[in-house]
Amino acid sequence: MKPNRFHFAFPLFLVALSLPQVAFGWGSGHEDVMRAIIPRLPAPLRASFTPEIVADAVKHASHYPDSGEPFLEKDIGVAAMARLAEARIKSRYELHSERGAAMCFIMLVDALREKHPAHTAHWIATLSHVISDMSACNHDPIVHTATYAWADWNLKMPGGADYAVLKPLLALSGSAGDTAGGAAAFDAAIEKQLLRDDQRDAHRALAEVMLYGQEGAAYCSVRGVSVLEGAAGWVDRKDAGARQKLWQNIGELGAWAVVRTLRDVEVAMRLAQADAPLAITPEIEATHQLDVARIIRDRHLKDEALFAPILREWKPGQSPAVGIVLEPSWAMNGAMFGFASRVPSVAIARSLQRSGRSYASFDVRRLIADGFPSPEQVPQMIIVASSFRSYHTLNAEVLDQKLADYLERGGRVLWIMGNARPAPKSLSAFNPVMQRKDAKDRLPVTDEQFLDSSVELIGSGLPALEIAHPAKTNAGWHNPYCAWTYDLKERQDLRPLVALKTSGQSQTVGAITADSRIACIPIYALTPYLFEGSDTIPSAHEPALDPSTERLLTALLDRIR
Repeated sequence: MKPNRFHFAFPLFLVALSLPQVAFGWGSGHEDVMRAIIPRLPAPLRASFTPEIVADAVKHASHYPDSGEPFLEKDIGVAAMARLAEARIKSRYELHSERGAAMCFIMLVDALREKHPAHTAHWIATLSHVISDMSACNHDPIVHTATYAWADWNLKMPGGADYAVLKPLLALSGSAGDTAGGAAAFDAAIEKQLLRDDQRDAHRALAEVMLYGQEGAAYCSVRGVSVLEGAAGWVDRKDAGARQKLWQNIGELGAWAVVRTLRDVEVAMRLAQADAPLAITPEIEATHQLDVARIIRDRHLKDEALFAPILREWKPGQSPAVGIVLEPSWAMNGAMFGFASRVPSVAIARSLQRSGRSYASFDVRRLIADGFPSPEQVPQMIIVASSFRSYHTLNAEVLDQKLADYLERGGRVLWIMGNARPAPKSLSAFNPVMQRKDAKDRLPVTDEQFLDSSVELIGSGLPALEIAHPAKTNAGWHNPYCAWTYDLKERQDLRPLVALKTSGQSQTVGAITADSRIACIPIYALTPYLFEGSDTIPSAHEPALDPSTERLLTALLDRIR
């Protein structure tokens, strides 16, 4: 039965449910999720909350995990402080981790056992935040980029609308509070997805909570592109169908968190009636690792809306192709190649696709398992790696060895890098000459100097690209950071390839082997719309290189041909 959101044991609940919303980022969307949860809680639990408890849960506790501050006794009590310390969860932000999410559930059970309404409401709200973040579309790669890069850069849509105007619609609050239809779509999605206590035991309950990051990313990866497409269509063209697409998809993302929180509250209430202690045991952690390994093995690139349109397997008879390596979307900010690699990789692939150039896409898992293709089939491979590290069962050392084998057989590689060093074995020539002034540096120059800089592909004849937008934006994991420069004075086997020019001074920020087989360049050199002359994005949900970065890519591929 659908709860009536305007009738509660305490009429003053309306005060909490009508708190003002700030429609930037997913942030206030956490309040929308909590507002949707409160009236749907079991009646006895709901009746134990005063209006003040509800107001605090909606406004404060629903944002609690976003702080890096330590836990305070006045917020959660002495017992919870001790439990979290024992679990090695030291700050509020660590509640976003798999162990942190499980501890939110454990703290909820403890608060229910203590019959402490304020602590119970606090942990419901905190758990809802952690679950919401797992399916929040501002953590989807393309929506994230639009929210924190394109909007900050004041880029334009084809009709002239600014992405800064679009930004509020990419948050749940932009739809959940829209009485023209967004609020109804959110409610409808909740009712359609509603979950109840399925009598799961504590082991399964905790293992499931720890898996929400992976499951939420998969759920979001189907909808993030549609959220952006819908929002852009409505803002730029006043397309009512696009608005409906936005409402439906973002409402489903919000509902995903609401129904799991409600189900987990019911499970927690049942477990609280028993005396058995709850803890993250080695058996639960082992189950979690097996679950993650299964997801990493079974998730398909074609099921992700960002990747599906540009996937292209190499086929017998195809002319020699440029290969582009892709990695699926895992739990929030998790990846072998880093969060910031996915959108540039897709942009490169789409530009190759649109230019009619022979190319093929390669799932990093296939390369780890089977090795790289024959250089006769795919003579050039592009790898965007804002980071490079092992991720669960994705072994960076194995990939490095497979890449070294490909190079030894005659393959050529364009490695587009961030602040992590490149693959140590296959790209060993570069590491000794890479320099970074300070481990905390994001770029070779200050953020202010970066805006007064240009990027030049040495010896290409192309004009230098004048940087128009900052690499540092107000928030986000997408930032095209790369602080490395190259000292090549004593090396005959490497040549300068890319220069960063600032105030009359030039630094080598990209290099190529003397035999033109391997090139390393900074990720900002191929970041679409970072440079002057390209401020309008033709299609928001179909990322591609702009004309200047496309010319640069073509010249780079010519250099490693």
